[in-house]
Amino acid sequence: MIKILTYLLLVVVASGCAAFKPVPFQLVDSESKIQRGTIIQDGQRIEVTVDGHLFSGFYIFASGAAISQAMYGRHYFPGDTITNFYSNSARAHLTSDNGQQLNCEFLFESARAIGQCRTPAGAVFQLSADGVSASK
Repeated sequence: MIKILTYLLLVVVASGCAAFKPVPFQLVDSESKIQRGTIIQDGQRIEVTVDGHLFSGFYIFASGAAISQAMYGRHYFPGDTITNFYSNSARAHLTSDNGQQLNCEFLFESARAIGQCRTPAGAVFQLSADGVSASK
């Protein structure tokens, strides 16, 4: 009985450690002004404050499926196959509390991200997150 309880306790502790942690990032504009934000992996959400306005929204990773069909009459080719592919390339659409928009494209892996965000007016921000320095 003690072994079972110990095992269950270890499972609970291990599952708590596996939870996604928010990833802090920064946006840097052309004048090197830094804005701070957070990538929230649970629910694929993203938030950043730019000039006092909170922008929030969601991000989606690139994914898809490729289908190959067998050549009829050729017995040495395999049958139909479906290949799913996933990428670390993400896009996000953010809206601010006053209706402004921000569109982002970035690569995201573990607690690191790099890319850029643009406003419809043409302002460009460099997006970067380095999970190593963010955890210090």
